[in-house]
Amino acid sequence: MSYDTEAIAASLKEARASKGLSQRDLSVMAGVPQAQISRIEAGTVDPRTTSLIALAHALDMELALVPRKAVPAVKSISRQSVGHSTKINNLTFKEINRISETLQSLQVKMPALEGLAQLQKNFSDLQRFRLVNIEPETFRNLRKTMEKIQEPTRSLQAITQSQQAIKSLRNQLARTPSMPQSEDRPRPAYSLDEDDDD
Repeated sequence: MSYDTEAIAASLKEARASKGLSQRDLSVMAGVPQAQISRIEAGTVDPRTTSLIALAHALDMELALVPRKAVPAVKSISRQSVGHSTKINNLTFKEINRISETLQSLQVKMPALEGLAQLQKNFSDLQRFRLVNIEPETFRNLRKTMEKIQEPTRSLQAITQSQQAIKSLRNQLARTPSMPQSEDRPRPAYSLDEDDDD
């Protein structure tokens, strides 16, 4: 494994640990097998770009190509922002993991229940969005609705309500711009121009 790849693996491991996530938790969130995450963090495999992107998004990070001249500034800014993972983000991650565990448990207990497989698929699709800025209460309510699926008299109603909640959340996330409008963007304190003629 090259030095650059080792640095990426170390950054992913540090970001996972700072959010209080196990490799298993990250596996559920990113859709990358836990064994693959272990190999990436141990440096025994060169990770695929798709795996890196999935892991980075699950950890609220982005992969980016940066001009070599800009690397020191980017590293400085990154160091300042890495420690800002809030308690809300950690609670959100925990609720997402609890929902995944609830769905897995339901699939074991009620494998033939109509609509359950589709619910699992829709929740997996939802996880492709950036979920860290969603209040943990939103996911807690979704989990509590899903837990009602176990009650025979409420299972179909709970599946329908869960599907509607996921659809509503997905629509909300799809409409949320990933970057602020140009007039709202913060102005940089300095620039990294190629020329120093000014």
